[in-house]
Amino acid sequence: MNTTNLAKSDLSDIAIIGSGPTALYLLKYTSENIDILKKEISKITIFEKEQILGMGMPYYPKTTDIYNLANISSEEIPMLQESFGDWLRRQDSALLKELNVTDLPIDDSEVYSRVSLGHYFEEQFKKLISVLESVGIQVVQKTSCEVLDISKEDDGKLTITDCNGENHRYSTIIIANGHEWREEDQPESGYYASPWPIHKLIPHNKEGYNFPVGTLGASLSAFDVVTSLAHRHGTFTKVNGKLSFELNKENPDFKIILHSAEGWLPHLQYEQKEPIREIYRHFNREQLLDLIDENGLMHIEDYFDKLCRPALIEAFRKDRLTHVVDQLQDSDFSFKDLVELMSEKHEYVNSFEGMKKEMITAKNSINHKIPIYWMETLDDLMYSLNYHAELLPAEDHLFFHKEIMSFLMNVIAALPLQSAEILLALYDANCIELKSGFVNFPEDAFENNETKIIVKSADGSEEEISYQLFVNCGGGKKLELADFPFQSLVKQGVVSVAKAKCANEEVCRRQSKTSDKIQLVKNEEGLEMKLSGIQIDSSYRTINKEGLINNFLYDINFTHTNGLRPYSYGLQACSATSLILVESWLAEIVNDKNVSEEIETITELYEDIDGL
Repeated sequence: MNTTNLAKSDLSDIAIIGSGPTALYLLKYTSENIDILKKEISKITIFEKEQILGMGMPYYPKTTDIYNLANISSEEIPMLQESFGDWLRRQDSALLKELNVTDLPIDDSEVYSRVSLGHYFEEQFKKLISVLESVGIQVVQKTSCEVLDISKEDDGKLTITDCNGENHRYSTIIIANGHEWREEDQPESGYYASPWPIHKLIPHNKEGYNFPVGTLGASLSAFDVVTSLAHRHGTFTKVNGKLSFELNKENPDFKIILHSAEGWLPHLQYEQKEPIREIYRHFNREQLLDLIDENGLMHIEDYFDKLCRPALIEAFRKDRLTHVVDQLQDSDFSFKDLVELMSEKHEYVNSFEGMKKEMITAKNSINHKIPIYWMETLDDLMYSLNYHAELLPAEDHLFFHKEIMSFLMNVIAALPLQSAEILLALYDANCIELKSGFVNFPEDAFENNETKIIVKSADGSEEEISYQLFVNCGGGKKLELADFPFQSLVKQGVVSVAKAKCANEEVCRRQSKTSDKIQLVKNEEGLEMKLSGIQIDSSYRTINKEGLINNFLYDINFTHTNGLRPYSYGLQACSATSLILVESWLAEIVNDKNVSEEIETITELYEDIDGL
């Protein structure tokens, strides 16, 4: 990455591609610093492929279903013009009913329908646009218009080709277009490459589906499929606080089969002492900088040993899990050891029966405001690691994805208790099942008007299963450079593939021989490993194939940057990402400082934004 003679950003004419939560928080932090930025920004153009600005794909009525729950409460959502809870309390009963918000009074610690969150975001977006316009910034709203391509001109300007094939020039472009589903559905075989838009899965006839439905994955998105289909095939009732499900007589053979490689179900929602994550909650920037070696790398075991271990010992002690404390006090007890231990200790990740037991603990935690400290602390620590992941060597990126990530996404990505109650009601009615094992698609997977899968169990045995309806809820493939949506930028070399240095070249070469997915490149920096996604600096500026920073092109789409930001997910990451970007502008304008030039300066910025 070369910052020599880097020109200042020209913010006079900005285009934002996408208007979901990341763009929403970008407008928020721009408006909060409007006294400075109004002197730099004359015009902002917002491109949105849907009809409504501000909602975002997961919360858009055309994409999601009225029965799908948000997996975040009001107290966990970074503040906008008003809190989500306060916005709900302002709405009349008719709208709340329309949004499927029926549990009153509104509680800031509860989760509500995803479409209600979308309507909240829409209103906040409109308010922020009004703030910008009130100080003379022109805001152009281009809805129902998907950007087809972006290219760089000889004079350094960027050109957007819009939905009508028309070209528009901008001084700076920020890519914030959210989720992209690249694999095609095959409805003639009953195969859907993603659950979205979820209405495509809902039966159009009253009889519904009288056969088992399969999902790849038992993630939060898989439970959206579960809730949408369950409400169309039976009735939920609650008696004495217990939810039960009765299947419609017309659908005696309806059932949902969740396929999970490990046989895990996500952990349940838990009480948090600090609902908003911070980068430097459990250590300071100086402690982190001390971990960087002479090659500019930070090793994940050093991070775990020096920074995670003390914080986790304190957390497990507060949770009275003294047997884990004893293990952590052994210096030979590693990050991988912790993951294996906690996977074994928590039975709920393996079965619905385990979830029933965990429900007692979870309800006690929520109802009596008893935090589960170790989970909250681990989430904080991984959140911090995410914003320093470019310091990790290639070997540690592989380790993180192979050994750690699935544990985090299944244990730390909490399932709301309301969703768990639905799952358990379906389980008691024998209408849902969890199958462990790796799923593969044979060559004839989509023949004979059905989807055929091969499930390979841990013991090596294989089972062939066919479904009339099968939904891939696995989250899609990691983005490769060939999948980047604006291919002119790729062909021009304006964007480049994300890479990480090898700490030990021999180890990297040995690992590359075990998988054809591992690609190594030799250059002036030494041996590097290609990661998924594109190369960015710490301020989310893209980096071209020559290693030069593009101060005119930012990418804050998590699916594009997940190689270097592997633990970015959720609204808190949307907020932090946008704040980092805006603060980097302010540092350049006010202090004439390029914060991404050295790790010391970007960590100063991280320190400044914590708690904002």
